[in-house]
Amino acid sequence: MAPESAAPRPLVTAVAAMLAQQSLVTMSALTIPVLLPPIAVDLGINPGLLGFYTALLYGTAMIASTVGGGFILRYGAIRVSQAAMGLMGLGLIVAYPGSLGLFALAAVLCGTGQGPSTPASSHVLSRHSPPSVAPLIFSIKQTGVPIGGALAGAILPFLAVRLGWQGALLAAGGMCLLLAVGLQAVRESFDSDRHRGRRLTSTDIRTTVGAVLGSPPLRELAVASFVFAGLQVAFGSFFVAYLAEGLSFSYEVAGFVFAAAQGTAIGGRILWGWIAGRWIESRLLLGLLGLVMALAAILTGSFTPDWPVWALTAVAVVFGATAIGWNGVFLAEIVRHSPEGQAGVVTGGVLSFTFAGLVLFPSGFGAILGLSGSYALGFFVAAVPTAIVGLMFLRATDSRS
Repeated sequence: MAPESAAPRPLVTAVAAMLAQQSLVTMSALTIPVLLPPIAVDLGINPGLLGFYTALLYGTAMIASTVGGGFILRYGAIRVSQAAMGLMGLGLIVAYPGSLGLFALAAVLCGTGQGPSTPASSHVLSRHSPPSVAPLIFSIKQTGVPIGGALAGAILPFLAVRLGWQGALLAAGGMCLLLAVGLQAVRESFDSDRHRGRRLTSTDIRTTVGAVLGSPPLRELAVASFVFAGLQVAFGSFFVAYLAEGLSFSYEVAGFVFAAAQGTAIGGRILWGWIAGRWIESRLLLGLLGLVMALAAILTGSFTPDWPVWALTAVAVVFGATAIGWNGVFLAEIVRHSPEGQAGVVTGGVLSFTFAGLVLFPSGFGAILGLSGSYALGFFVAAVPTAIVGLMFLRATDSRS
């Protein structure tokens, strides 16, 4: 962990580099889903296959995040970030011919790149962030998630109209490859702690997971990330369809309300990081965020076609600020409980649970929707474990008071 007197210039450079990495990682993961409408029309495929693509991507990322810790220690976090961007760029380019098999390969390559990207950035930032501002720093970096989503929504359809969906794939893949090359400028300074002689062994996975399961605070964070991330991706996957198909609002209204939630998430991530660093202990804040996002899920499930748009937007804004805004505080808390020099390894272990939530929650939500035909029931069910995790953090905070 960096001392309080750490020079600001390396920190600013680290944040800028890792923010760019996070933004493009998120955009790349969303590229094929965002381009699905023209892809489905051109190739005549069922849009429902997107669920398999998403599950394969996040399932691969879950494994890669667990394995990546050893590579970070051996080769350095920047080198791993470069490899991650290269794999995601290659994954998007490889899907160019448009066969289903190549889309599956794209999911595996993008997932392999996405998995170690956050552990790598945590490793870099943990070395240069003073403890007092670490939650804010990690929250700023995590704004790359909504920024990446905004880039995907703004740039890719624009390119697809002018270059075709295949041209948009090549452009997105090229952006990843350019960043992989650009990160070389900071590689030597930020990877100075790499252990060149370290061997990569199969025990790295056991060590990574064991570091999480052997620590009660890290176990709590792993459980929380499974639930919070699951609710976050369920909200992102089903909210627009719920408003447009389930409640018969126009597609434009549904998109506007969802965009408001995403925009608020950027400010929410920074706000929670600032509060956690100065006013509220991080676990207490995570507990409060859990309870509020559970309430937002319940209110979302209570929507009816008679709700005014301003009320839908108000609930969506709260949902976005909490269910999409918790990540920076969470990552800083992982680093706080990590052994010296092991932030990337431990983050990868915790994120394996995060990616499991990203796979299982949307699948469960989809199963509920398929069996009951009710989007609302899915939001009600998702609120239950979220509230339980919120109470878990509040109880843990009280027990240490």
